[in-house]
Amino acid sequence: MKIRTKIQWYSSLFLTIMLILLSVFVLSAFLWISIEREQDMLENQAQLIEENVQEKDLLAGDSKVIEPYTPDDGMVRIFQSNGSLVNRFVDEDGLEELGVKSFTDKGYTFAKVDGEYVLTYRAPYPEKGTLIGMIEVTQTQDALFEQLSLLALVLIGSSLFVILLSVIAGKWLANLILKPISIMSRTMSDIEESGDFKEIPLPEKSKDELQVMGVAFNRMIGRLERNFDQQQQFLSDASHELKTPITVIESYASLLKRWGLKDEAILEEGIEAIHHEALRMKQLTGHLLKAASQAESPADVSEEFELISFCEQIAQTFRRTTEREVNITSDRPTIHVETVSSQLEQVLVILLDNAMKYSDSAIHIFIHEKDSRLLIDVQDQGVGISEEHLPHVFERFYRVDSSRTRKTGGNGLGLSIARSLVESLGGQLDIQSELKTGTTVTINLSHQILI
Repeated sequence: MKIRTKIQWYSSLFLTIMLILLSVFVLSAFLWISIEREQDMLENQAQLIEENVQEKDLLAGDSKVIEPYTPDDGMVRIFQSNGSLVNRFVDEDGLEELGVKSFTDKGYTFAKVDGEYVLTYRAPYPEKGTLIGMIEVTQTQDALFEQLSLLALVLIGSSLFVILLSVIAGKWLANLILKPISIMSRTMSDIEESGDFKEIPLPEKSKDELQVMGVAFNRMIGRLERNFDQQQQFLSDASHELKTPITVIESYASLLKRWGLKDEAILEEGIEAIHHEALRMKQLTGHLLKAASQAESPADVSEEFELISFCEQIAQTFRRTTEREVNITSDRPTIHVETVSSQLEQVLVILLDNAMKYSDSAIHIFIHEKDSRLLIDVQDQGVGISEEHLPHVFERFYRVDSSRTRKTGGNGLGLSIARSLVESLGGQLDIQSELKTGTTVTINLSHQILI
């Protein structure tokens, strides 16, 4: 059974039980109050007889003396102390058959005579002193039961009407309560079918538990979407970052296969390059796996090294693997820095790799100081980038020309990753380019890393 049906029918059933109990209470209270009123009326009639009719007239047998005190549709009987009937006036046929219960005890009796319910009040006469006889006042209760039946019909009719309204209201209430849940269910189905992440539209003014559940659902969807994007980013970063070390290892392995066994210098250089790239690939894999598991990566440790020879080592790897010219120029013979070498190396590899892809001539690396900052320029004389595209080249997956992806294998991640790495080093990455002239990417590092 659906929750909507359960809410509708259970609420109606609960209301029905409550109405039944209420009706029983009202009918019982009405019957009790009415009988109390009838008893008081009969007792008052008996007192009037005792106070206004003389003793001898009561016992003389003249019914006219008690006629004025007889209730409508009722009866008055006078008994002697020995139980003999001495006077009677009847205003309703059939009441003569009412039996005699007691001649000494005061009280009320409820009986059924000739198919009708009657209420009888008996009082000793007189109440104080020597007992002479008994006054008995009786009245039929047809009117009472007619009123009780009418009240019961009114209660039943109004209860049925209220129950009908409760069924309609229960359906409306179920729709109101379950609307956010239905929307949530449809949203989940849409997410399952389309694979797109969607949030539930929520009213701004509602503050109930369903609103809280909807907000929690939207937070969960947002977190799932972020996790999904991080996984996609991980796959893209992994494919981009691991491509260069694998290419270097493959190139040096091919070089060693052809010449390494005959030339010890090439053999030593190749083994060193393969070992270096294997270590770098291991480090990259560790960082990527840490990012994928959403665990905090241990902070990279800064170290002191000589920058020009550091860049020369990276340039030599590209010279060997691509057979392209990479020149390094510096305004100082040596520059010692203290920074995270692995991140700086990763940035230079990305920039050199891009320069190789989009140019055919020599690549130039310029290292110099300006306004107490260290600048490393990577310059090519390739196709360049138009002015309209320059503000977007650091965006993830942005490509100036989609055809480049097919020609070079790029996916628009390199410059985005490089900028993030440079910013983590406390610097910034700038780019200048002109179409058909070339591109210069500048690593701008703060002065405090210089020694």
